[in-house]
Amino acid sequence: MNDLAEAINKLASPMVPQEATLQTLIRRATERVLDKGQHLSRAGEVADTLYFVRSGLLRYYYLSDGKEHTGQFFDSRAFVADLSSITTGAPTQQFVEALEASHVVCIPVAALQDAYDADHAMERFGRRLVEAAMAGSQRRSANLLVRTPEQRYDTFARTRPEIAGKVAQYMMASYLGITPESLSRIRARRTLRS
Repeated sequence: MNDLAEAINKLASPMVPQEATLQTLIRRATERVLDKGQHLSRAGEVADTLYFVRSGLLRYYYLSDGKEHTGQFFDSRAFVADLSSITTGAPTQQFVEALEASHVVCIPVAALQDAYDADHAMERFGRRLVEAAMAGSQRRSANLLVRTPEQRYDTFARTRPEIAGKVAQYMMASYLGITPESLSRIRARRTLRS
């Protein structure tokens, strides 16, 4: 699981986790392979795991009146967790689904807490993970509040082209906060300008 160790070291930098702490955490982790369409977690469960995407593509979404609302996409080397559920013990409201065959590492939060207690560099990793999640959430909120749908699409297509080319139109539209019909019109206008 060198990719997991590298990702942890990158977030903990410039500190370096002790090798023994890192190896103990990795030994307590499990791996899971998901088929396309399979759920990693479902609304109503209490989250107790941090996931690391080794390969594949995941998304989290919410259901409201039978309609899916995509919150985020996660590809290789991303960490995925419902931090609200982990920190409060309340059931999660989101679903995490594989959009293609995916391979994830499942790190029990209890193992993560033990690593934090054992090694200040691991605690830094956890803090940086939460900071990155908060920054991403604020960026997403700002995009939805202050940018036009076309600006949101252009930013997404420019910054995450590998995902924009893979996900179903209704999922991308939901993520962008628009209807699939609006997304079709935006794409058509972009094609005409090209």
